[in-house]
Amino acid sequence: MKKVALYCRVSSDDQKERDTIENQVEILHTYIEMKENLEIYNEYLDNGISGTVAFEQRPAGKQLIEDASKGMFNTVLVWKIDRFGRDTLSGLNAVEMLRKYDIEILSVTEPFDLNTSTGRFQFITYLNMAELERNNILDRMYLGATRAAKKGKWMGGIVPYGYIINKKGYLEINKEEAEIIKKIFRMYTENKMSTIDIAIYLNNANILSSCGKGKGKRTKGITGKWRSGSIQRILSNTTYKGLHYYGKRSTRRKELIVRKVPAIISEKVWEKAQAQKKENFIISKRNLKREFLLRKMIKCKRCGKTYYGVSYKNRSDVYVCSGKRNEYVKMYGIKCDNVNVNADMLEEQIWNDCLHILKKYDYYVEQMKKRAGNSNEDIDSDLKKLRKALNDKKSEKNNILTLFRKNIISEEEVEEQLRDIKREEKSISNLIESLENKINNRKHKDELISTVSSKLKTYYNKLDNLTYEDKYDLVRLLVKSIEVETVVEDGQKVPNIHVVYNLVKLDTYTDTDS
Repeated sequence: MKKVALYCRVSSDDQKERDTIENQVEILHTYIEMKENLEIYNEYLDNGISGTVAFEQRPAGKQLIEDASKGMFNTVLVWKIDRFGRDTLSGLNAVEMLRKYDIEILSVTEPFDLNTSTGRFQFITYLNMAELERNNILDRMYLGATRAAKKGKWMGGIVPYGYIINKKGYLEINKEEAEIIKKIFRMYTENKMSTIDIAIYLNNANILSSCGKGKGKRTKGITGKWRSGSIQRILSNTTYKGLHYYGKRSTRRKELIVRKVPAIISEKVWEKAQAQKKENFIISKRNLKREFLLRKMIKCKRCGKTYYGVSYKNRSDVYVCSGKRNEYVKMYGIKCDNVNVNADMLEEQIWNDCLHILKKYDYYVEQMKKRAGNSNEDIDSDLKKLRKALNDKKSEKNNILTLFRKNIISEEEVEEQLRDIKREEKSISNLIESLENKINNRKHKDELISTVSSKLKTYYNKLDNLTYEDKYDLVRLLVKSIEVETVVEDGQKVPNIHVVYNLVKLDTYTDTDS
């Protein structure tokens, strides 16, 4: 009696809501009832999951593989083979994962036997047909969507604040929200308010910001706070001046469609906002007296946010936790109290460390190679022994069957012996897989070391002529993380900085030879 796992999948939320997957389940149950040697172990249902999602990343698919690895069943039954994947590669990967555990694959609508070359050819043919069908559907959808988009219809995605979709599928101005959009542009261009101050004003005035829930239209009743980022996106959105670009984010679409939509503000007001943004950026750049070598690299251990550089006229430049920004203080009443870090001192310390590594890069590369291991000979030897042991198990099976045919052992003894051998085979296979993974990991490390070595050699050869961009790249090559926390020493708060370097443990070496 074969223990059978039923696997079903539907790809869209619409199919999920219509209980389409229940049709597949009913068909599979009917098929099992017609067979005497099949017994249902469990149902594995991926409802509303696309066939382009890898099988092992689907909720039910992941559970099915896990149960298969434990030997809970020996057969998987599907309605059609495209339930594993809607393209050839996805389907093959899914089936190979299951066949690794000696799982038989059955399809209600497509007869094939993966144990024969003809059956495997048929299986791949079915997958190719499924992929062709999917691509034809996508092509038809693409052409239809292109025609509709050129006519100005809204083709999905979150509807911009200030608009609704009318019954014919076109953008239409939401008068109440449109007034808020106009007010945002006025506050920015006429009152010269920052995006943070505009967000604070809207929140204090209890003006709701509609939030998109996943894909599709903005969901009614789902609201959230205004943030400076959402204000910046509104100020940059050409839709508000009457132009919408369709296809900017599509990986499939090559044609960018520009169509006219109802405008909420005039083009003159929109251009004025862009000029204001540019001016603000120039002023911001002008106020930044220096480049900060470690920008975006330093993390606050207290609140998890990133440190940023601040320049002063009459005192030292510092790195400051972004949790202290006005936006967090004004909007949320939260302020991180982690201490600032002297920029010159920290940059000098880390740059000196990087120089030390660079000057002795050949030494550190050798250390990396030693830690990674330079030979797979020991692993290769173990693999050879394990593969021989696995092959010997096949001979053991044949010997047991020979004894049974000669009536030397009973049927119960055969089953017991074969179960033991299967467990041993699984154990050996797991060891083989583990060693093969070690070889692959070592190969990956070797490639990484080779890349790092090549880059360090390039920088070393131009050591006396390193540009700021070179220093910037070198620091990011060698520094894995920088973390800051506050400690108290002699009654004063001071920063405690923990720097981790990629592939190098500096604390194990001295700096006397640099």
